[in-house]
Formats: sequence, structure tokens, C-alpha cells
Amino acid sequence: MRTLAKFVIALAVVAALGTTAIGQPAERGVTPTEIVLATSMPMSGPAALWGTGVGGGIDAWLRHINDQGGIHGRKFRFLIRDDAYLPPRAVANVRELVERDGIFGLISSIGTANCFAIRDYMIETKTLWITPACGADIWAGMRERNKYLFVTYPGYVDEGIYLTKYGVESLKAKNIAVFYQNDLYGQQGLLGVKRGIAQTKGAKLVAQVSYEVTDAEVAAQALKLKESKADTLILYATPRHGALIVREIAKVGYQPTLMSTFTLLDPVMFALAGEAWNNVYLATYIPVPGMGDAKVDATLATLIRLNPALARNPFNASAGVSFVESFLEGIRRAGPSLTKDRVVAAMESIKNWDGEVIRGVTYTPESRQGINRLFMVKSERGQYTKLSDWYTYPRKF
Repeated sequence: MRTLAKFVIALAVVAALGTTAIGQPAERGVTPTEIVLATSMPMSGPAALWGTGVGGGIDAWLRHINDQGGIHGRKFRFLIRDDAYLPPRAVANVRELVERDGIFGLISSIGTANCFAIRDYMIETKTLWITPACGADIWAGMRERNKYLFVTYPGYVDEGIYLTKYGVESLKAKNIAVFYQNDLYGQQGLLGVKRGIAQTKGAKLVAQVSYEVTDAEVAAQALKLKESKADTLILYATPRHGALIVREIAKVGYQPTLMSTFTLLDPVMFALAGEAWNNVYLATYIPVPGMGDAKVDATLATLIRLNPALARNPFNASAGVSFVESFLEGIRRAGPSLTKDRVVAAMESIKNWDGEVIRGVTYTPESRQGINRLFMVKSERGQYTKLSDWYTYPRKF
């Protein structure tokens, strides 16, 4: 009789536990042993150098974390979908990742136009979105809708202002031209240059020459830029089109001071553009590999050990780590009982935090803009040298 009573009690306990489990649905993309993350990136097409470098860097770093046992007993499964830098494909990829694959969070997504195309869907589905690689101004004025967004990426408008101010104040630029991609990426950079000129004295914009991402050659644009007689040329382009334009202007004998967005900072540019990529001034938001930062160099060595192909894209691979590592810190702080809202609260506790690559990350309940500073480097003989201290710009979201 006592045995029967114990059996009945045991069944009641099991039933109660089962009811509790049913009443507390599992967090999407999280199991006791796994966290499912994903990205949509240009693994092919005109921006493939960005996608393979950044996506490969994220993947290798997550594998490194897994090799160390994961976080709180959970390891990461990372899914990569190729969108070829096309917004409609990015939309289809992200819907599939959220609705079919049930991801816990989306890491990055390259391309301002692509990010804009998926922005409302990500907000509506309340999916964690970590560091979309796009112009940060698309988030301005949306604080009340950005609960599940966290960004460690510069704004192109702010970067354009910085490039212009540095060009005028340190390089004596007077007549400035911009070569830019005719989409939100290039247009935001161009807007930044215009605002930078408005904030300085004695400089003017003498040419704004665009290209389409599908363009196979840019000879006509090179001639327009030469005709402008600009003493300074600022680039907002893909690596392929950036290399094309500097080679073309060299062919026609046009030799302005060259300045560029950080998106062209990977040393692969020396291979693509050859001698034409010497003496280019670029902004950056992270220490560049090979410039003396021991943590960054050690991180890159780890990435290359896990994926030797990343040796060709050291800056982009390191950027991939910078995109994800504050999120990993948030998961650590959230503890073993992992939910997206616990991650949000944990991320909001990050203050002036340094990762292996990223530096000085701060989030608050009011701000999802984790970083807001840049510094200047210069390309010389196949490597980059640091030229300035940090330049800080206002937080916008």
C-alpha cells in the first residue's frame, strides 16, 4: 500500500512538472545544449569579399567558443545564407531563418539597402539582431522600437563627416570629390561628406560621381573625376569597385589625395588595386591587425587556425569578431536560464567594455549604439599605420 502511495505521489510530481514545462514555452533557438544563430551575407556577387571575410570570421570565432565548451554548457550552431548583396534575397533568407530554422538571433547582415529591407520584419518578429553592418542612421529616431537591436558598427554619415574634417584640417583639402555606390550605403557616405564640408571653412564639393553595383567598369567615372580637378577624392564603394576606380584614375593621370571608408580597409585591397592603393587615408573603428595590438593579432591567429582562408581577409575577419563578441558577453551575463529578454537586460549592463577586437562598448536602456568613435590610418607599402587618436561623434539611437 505504501509503495502504491509513493507511486501515485511520484506520478503527481511528474504531472506537475510537465504542466509547468508546458506553461513555460522554450525560447526559440535555445535548447539545454545549443544556441542557434544565423546571418544573411553576400557570399557571392560584387560584395563577396565582405561576406566571406566577415561571415567567416563570425563562424570561426563561434567555433573557437565551442572548442572552449561554449557558454553555460551551450554550444553555438551558426547558419549562413548567401544573399549575393541583393535585398530581396536577404528578405527571403531572413524569413526562412526565423520562421523555419527558428534562430535565437541574427548576427549582422551586410549592406545598408539589405538591412533596410529586413528592418521592419526584424522589429515585428522581435528577433535579436546584433550589429547589422549598415549605415547607423537608419536606426535614428526609432529608440522605442529597437529593444532587440544592439550595434557595434560606425555610422556612414558620421564617418563621412570625420573623413571630410580630417581632410580639410590635416591634409589641406580644398576641392573634394566623392565616388560612391548609388544606394543607401554610398548615399549616406555622401551625405556625411556634405555635412562635413558645411562644418568646415574653405572647402567645397566639386563632384559627386556614382556607380551601380552591377557596373563592370568605371572608366567614364574616372574621367569625370579627373575633369573635376578635385584635390581630394573620398571613396564609398565595394572592394571591387574601389580597386577599379583607383586603378582607372591612375591610368588617366589623375592623382588626388585618396580617402576612404573603413569598409575598404582590408589588406586585400593591396592585391586588388596594386600600387594605386598606397597613401590612402582611411577611418577605422577597431585596431587593424598587424598594427601592434596584441589581442587583435592573437584573435586573428585563432581565426586563421580554424579557417586558413581568412588570412586573405584579416580586417574583415576581425570585424566579424567585433560584430558578435559583445553579444557573447551578454549571453555570459544573462546566466544559464537563457531568454532573449534576459540577454537584453544583460546587454544593457555593458559599460565601456573591451572585447578581443572591439573597444569601449556601452549600451543602456535608451541607447543601442554601442560605439561612437573612429580614428585615422594610412596605407603604405602593403600595410596600415595609425595617424590619430580617437574621434568621438554623438550617439543617435
